[in-house]
Amino acid sequence: MNLPTNEQWVSHIRSLIKQPLVGVPFDGSDHEKRSYINSFADEYGNRRSTDRPFLAYLLGVTLETPTDIDALDQQLWWMIQSGNFDTQEAASLIASTDALVPGSDSLAIEYRTMVELCALHALWIIAKRSKSQSLIERCLNAAAWHTRELQPDNAINRPWATQVFIALSQSADDEEVGHLAHLHAQTLIHNTSINMGVPDILSALVLQDVVADLGAM
Repeated sequence: MNLPTNEQWVSHIRSLIKQPLVGVPFDGSDHEKRSYINSFADEYGNRRSTDRPFLAYLLGVTLETPTDIDALDQQLWWMIQSGNFDTQEAASLIASTDALVPGSDSLAIEYRTMVELCALHALWIIAKRSKSQSLIERCLNAAAWHTRELQPDNAINRPWATQVFIALSQSADDEEVGHLAHLHAQTLIHNTSINMGVPDILSALVLQDVVADLGAM
């Protein structure tokens, strides 16, 4: 299978997110960045529990970690934004194989998909920053499980962990696994533009981090 190069992925994604990211203070002062984070909401006025730590990480500021952290994706993102890349701590929070969230079978499919993908994106960052090959392999294992068990269009339309599926498509020994991972990545990106013709602001910010990762690979 003739897969796109990272450069081709980056070029395609940048063309999609250029317009939505106008006005995001990537090069602003800490005050501008904190103000943006504090007032952030998507086009429908929604704010998610992972928005603040994700944006803090992306914009390079540190926030005070709250005490009421619950879900796995929240735990991992607050670890990252505080500069904590402890692989043992991260590994202690996740299941040993397949789905990352321990005992997640009872969760509603949309919520499960959101938490799993958001957590996978965060875990990949921890794995890469700490240069942990075992954690990188665990991320690829989780991505392969996603391609078998969860559809990328389960109503969340967020491109979390797209870079992990791209990495799996390029590294899988099994051609079918690689093909499914490639399709998963394509669908995650495509779904961000279904509602408005371009990615929504949160999806565009997620894809900005995907671009950064692909550019470094």
